Amino acid sequence: MLGIGSACLLTTAALVIGSPVAAADPLTDLLCSSGSAQFCAPPAAPPQATPPPPNNPPQPNNPPHSNPPQQAPPGGPSYKNCTEVRNAGKAPLLRGQPGYAPHLDRDNDGIACE
Repeated sequence: MLGIGSACLLTTAALVIGSPVAAADPLTDLLCSSGSAQFCAPPAAPPQATPPPPNNPPQPNNPPHSNPPQQAPPGGPSYKNCTEVRNAGKAPLLRGQPGYAPHLDRDNDGIACE
């Protein structure tokens, strides 16, 4: 049989060791609140602020062209179709030449009525 001293010792040990849910360590609480940081965990880092999203203006749905289509200069010849260009003896027309128009250049390679 155990004596009273042994029973108290076992009960105290069971409370300290066997307690599955324990509050913070009282000794650590005492030391940290007294200003001794030797046994204290470092403070948690503040949460990172997320940067604001970039302010990009909406882009048009059409992809940019490397060479924008050029219209014939005002006062120059204009043709309805490639048959008119061929009948005038001007085929093929290059982008920037009088008479060139995007509707005559179906593959947009800069050469109309090829």
